[in-house]
Amino acid sequence: MDKRISKSFRVIFSSLYPNFNEEEARNSEKYFNFILANFPDRSEIVLLKIVFFLFSFGVRRVLIKDKNIPKFVKNLQSSNLSLLRKLGSSMTALFGLSTARSLDGEGSVYKHLDYPIYKNTTIEKKDVSIPKSIEVAVIGSGSGGGVAANILNEKYEVGLFEKGSHGNGETNNETFGYHNFYDTNGIQQTRGYKVLLLAGMGIGGGTSVNWTTSLRTPDKILDEWDSLTGQDNYFNSSEFKSSMDYVCKELNVDVENNRLPQKEEKLAEGLELNNLSYKIIPRNTSNADCTESGFSTFGRYDESINSTNKVWFSEDKFDPKNVFSDTNIKSLDISNGKATHINVENNGTLHKVGVDKVILAAGSLNTPKILLDSGYRNKHLGHNLKLHPVSGVAGKFLDEQKPWAGTMQGIYSDDNLFMKDNYGYLLEGLPMHPSLFFPFFPNNTDKFDDFVESYNHWSGGIVLTSDTSSGSIINKNPQHLWDYNLNDFDHKNLMHGIENLIRANYLAGAEEIMVAASPTMHWKKSSNIDIEDFINEIGAIKNQPFRMLLGSAHQMGTARMNPDPNLGVTDIDGKVHGLDNVYVVDSSVFPRCSGVNPMVTVQSTSHFLMSKI
Repeated sequence: MDKRISKSFRVIFSSLYPNFNEEEARNSEKYFNFILANFPDRSEIVLLKIVFFLFSFGVRRVLIKDKNIPKFVKNLQSSNLSLLRKLGSSMTALFGLSTARSLDGEGSVYKHLDYPIYKNTTIEKKDVSIPKSIEVAVIGSGSGGGVAANILNEKYEVGLFEKGSHGNGETNNETFGYHNFYDTNGIQQTRGYKVLLLAGMGIGGGTSVNWTTSLRTPDKILDEWDSLTGQDNYFNSSEFKSSMDYVCKELNVDVENNRLPQKEEKLAEGLELNNLSYKIIPRNTSNADCTESGFSTFGRYDESINSTNKVWFSEDKFDPKNVFSDTNIKSLDISNGKATHINVENNGTLHKVGVDKVILAAGSLNTPKILLDSGYRNKHLGHNLKLHPVSGVAGKFLDEQKPWAGTMQGIYSDDNLFMKDNYGYLLEGLPMHPSLFFPFFPNNTDKFDDFVESYNHWSGGIVLTSDTSSGSIINKNPQHLWDYNLNDFDHKNLMHGIENLIRANYLAGAEEIMVAASPTMHWKKSSNIDIEDFINEIGAIKNQPFRMLLGSAHQMGTARMNPDPNLGVTDIDGKVHGLDNVYVVDSSVFPRCSGVNPMVTVQSTSHFLMSKI
């Protein structure tokens, strides 16, 4: 079967990417096979394998000639049948990913681009000695865990357990970054609407690889948190605001730490011409000189970025012997309403560590899994998943844009953050490295040379949607999966934002505009198609699975707070209902989505909650 799958890959790949030489095609095939072997949702891969197996037989040429393969893939994407759309979307996304990533780090498409090339580096796996017991075990070293470890370390002996590794201080390429500093190699997707889930992994968690966007939680969101939990000025209180002030001060959050990057100058111009305001994004960096060339998101661990491992548990604040990297928490032992031990896997060996308190900060995708595998049950655990689903628009300009370079994100617009019923969207700039550009904006209709060589003339923007939609865990071992469905309300808000980005690019003088739909929606100035006609065509996209390409870097709500155990997983102090010594301090506890990039919200929430212990 593998030989037939390989045969189909080569035929389809050469039709979609005719200018790749044999070595480049082999390079892409190796990464495609890596995806087949490591994709978390095996059901997705089974379908793809079956289709590729059938496609390899000679009778296929009677129905689909080689020259018509690009048209065949596009027809799959456009089908009225969800299963066929899913297949077409999978093929274009995985083929695009296989051109931008590779096992040796240099994506096949790199040689056709003016883009920095870095070889694979190495990660030093530090030796750790797992203790027999610890007073407080903090699980996860990201936004919530880092703050919790810092605060509790003043009163208790604290151990910080992180399933990822320490950063290597190198400028890493895309593949190496995604494989080493993102959960599930950065390829996990939800079922239902197939949202790509990017979750940071490693010492510092997402704070070491995120885009340094540091937005305070809006009062309207905090008011709604109070309303949803039946509180009166609990979250929207001076105490919570003091926690936020403290966190922002320690992180050095400031608009002075940012500058408008070249890749977002046209977006800024277009937003103003479209009567939308924009603001400079405040960042958690030491100074404005931290522009990172766009590669901090792949684990460079730039010293100018105030990640949790630099600010909250650096060696001068926290005993490095109590930072346990490469330790996967499998479960908790629970007895008589208390956690007595954590079960830790390190280097293939399972250790049992006695604990007095457990602080879960493993992220909204992993915290519920740990509790479920521990035998804990609550009907809301692993439900109410919020994603801030994102889709994007790219514009091609005569002037060079360098879509990957400079400050990761320079500007945002919150004009429509509260469009209706306290929900809406943000518009933000987008750093478009090849493994974001080519899978999300595949172009199988234009000449390969023309499209690929124009890469540096494209710039991108995203719509970050405050979602009322929800997802839930599919608790399968060893890899848990997630289901998610976008409702009509959120789809409408998302498309409103997409239309605003199209207009902004058009008004800024874009020669071409692409929308991350499936198939890609593509407008060209040379076509003489009226831009309003194109916008109307975009507005007609149905709210159906596999019509829009979606991603998420903000997972929230899967162990939400509520004082009533029938309505939430933790109480308003973050303590898990029914467990006397287990707390959750990551974005899992959010009563609703944060509306804005959640790093500051998570750290402020953790500080607010842990200061009570």
